[in-house]
Amino acid sequence: MPQKLQREKKSAHSRYTIDPLISQNSILHLVLNTLLAPVVFVVSPVPMPSPTTPHQPNHDKRKLSDLERRAIYETLLGRSNNGRIAHGEYTTTAATFQCHWKTVARIWKRGQESLRNGSVVAVVNARFKGNSGPKVQRSPSDIRAAVKAVPLVARQILRSVVEHSGIPKTTLVRHMAEEDQLKSKSSYSKPFLTEDNERSRVKHAMSFLFQSSKKITFSNMHNFVHVDEKWFFLTTVKKRYYAYEDEVLPSRYLKSKRFITKVMFLAAVARPRYDFHKKSMFDGKLGVWPFIEKVPAKRGSKNRPKGTIVTVPQTVTADVYRDMILKNVVPAIKSKFPLGDQSKIIYLQQDNASPHNCVTSQLLLQYGVEGIEAANQPANSPDLNILDLGYFNSIQSLQSQKVTRTIEELVDAVNSSFHELPVDTLSKTFITLQKVMEKTLENMGKNDYKLPHMRKDASIKDLSLFNVNCDPAIHRPQLRLTVNQ
Repeated sequence: MPQKLQREKKSAHSRYTIDPLISQNSILHLVLNTLLAPVVFVVSPVPMPSPTTPHQPNHDKRKLSDLERRAIYETLLGRSNNGRIAHGEYTTTAATFQCHWKTVARIWKRGQESLRNGSVVAVVNARFKGNSGPKVQRSPSDIRAAVKAVPLVARQILRSVVEHSGIPKTTLVRHMAEEDQLKSKSSYSKPFLTEDNERSRVKHAMSFLFQSSKKITFSNMHNFVHVDEKWFFLTTVKKRYYAYEDEVLPSRYLKSKRFITKVMFLAAVARPRYDFHKKSMFDGKLGVWPFIEKVPAKRGSKNRPKGTIVTVPQTVTADVYRDMILKNVVPAIKSKFPLGDQSKIIYLQQDNASPHNCVTSQLLLQYGVEGIEAANQPANSPDLNILDLGYFNSIQSLQSQKVTRTIEELVDAVNSSFHELPVDTLSKTFITLQKVMEKTLENMGKNDYKLPHMRKDASIKDLSLFNVNCDPAIHRPQLRLTVNQ
C-alpha cells in the first residue's frame, strides 16, 4: 500500500489516496492520546487584537521603503524551502512589517520572477518613482487665484472663503500648512491723520535725530518721561483658558455686561539706564497711580450701612489731572530720576486730551517746579507714546492673571503688575518707539507702516544702550521737507 501511495503522489500533486487501514489506525491513535492526556485548565486574560498580531494585520495603505521591501524578501527567503513558502508565513511576515499579507506575497513573487528572468539579484524595489499617487486636482497657483478673486471683506472667516472661492475646506487647510503664504492676519483701526498731523509727526521724529560718528542715530531719550492714562477693569466678559476636558472652568457672574467696575490709572515711565550716582540700575518705573477717592456711601446695602466710607472711581478733570501731576509724578521724578540727568531739562510728554492742556511749562514754574517742562506729543499719535505703544498692554497681561473682586484688589493688582514687569520689556519698548519714528519718516508722517521684527533678544546685547540708526535715504528727504516748511 505505501508503494501505491507513492505512485499516486508522483502522478498528481493535488490528489492523494490513503489506505483505509492507515487512516483508521491514525484516527484510533489520536483518540487514545486525547482521552489519556491530563486535562489542565489555564485561566488567562483574553489578549486584545492588535495591528501587529498575525491574525489581524495592519491594513493601512502606506508605501514601503526599498529597504523594507528588501528585508521582507530576505525574511521570506530564509523561511522558504526550495522556493516554496509554508502556509501562514505571508501573514506572519506582514504582521512583522505592519503591512498587508498580499503586499508581502507580491514582493516575493516579483523577486522570484526577476531571478527566473536572468537577474543576478532579486529585484523588489518599488516601481513608483517621483510624483506617484492620485493626481492633484488643484495646483497652489489655482488655489491662490481662486482665493484672491474673493474680496477681502468676504475673507474674514474660513467658512466664507470656502463658500465664495469654491475650494473645499480641507484643501484650503492643507494649502495653508504646505505653502505657508495664506494665513490669518489682523487689521486694526488707526487714528485718522490730517496733513497737519502728518507734518507734526515728521517734525517730532526729526527732533530726536542727531549725527554721531558718520551715522544718523536716534537720541537715547533719557530726558523724556512718558505719562498717560488707561482704564483697568475688574474682569472681562470673555476669558480664555487652556484646560483639559475633565477640568471645570471657574464660574463668573455679572449683573451687567455693560457696567463692569473700572478704574483709571496714570502711569509715568522713563528709559531704563545705569545710575552712576547710586551705582545701580534705574528701572525707569516712576509709578502708577489710580484715580480713586474715599466718599461716604449714599445708600445702604446688605454689605454696609449708609454713610460708610467706600472707595469709588474718580472722574478725571483738569484739576484732578493737575493735582496728580504735581503731587505724584513730579515728586517721583525728583526722587527716582538719576542725578546726572536731572541737571538737564526733563520733558514730560503727554497726549492732547482736554484735561492735559492745563499742565504746561508755565504752570509747573508757577508751582516752583524747575527743570521739568511739559511737551505734548503730536495729535492723533498714540504710537509715539511708550505706554500706548505696548507697555500698558504688558501691564494688563499680568493684571488679568490676578483675581480681583473689589476696587482695592484691582489697585493692588495693577501696582504689583507694574512692578513685576521686567525692566527689559520697558527697554525694548523704547527701541520699538525709535523704529516707529523711523517708519514715520519713511512714510511721510503716515501711520500705515509695518514694523519689522528686530529680534531684540538675540541681536541686541545691551538694551539700555542701544539706539536705532536712521537710514540717510529716509532722513535727507524729510530734512529738506522740514527746512522748506
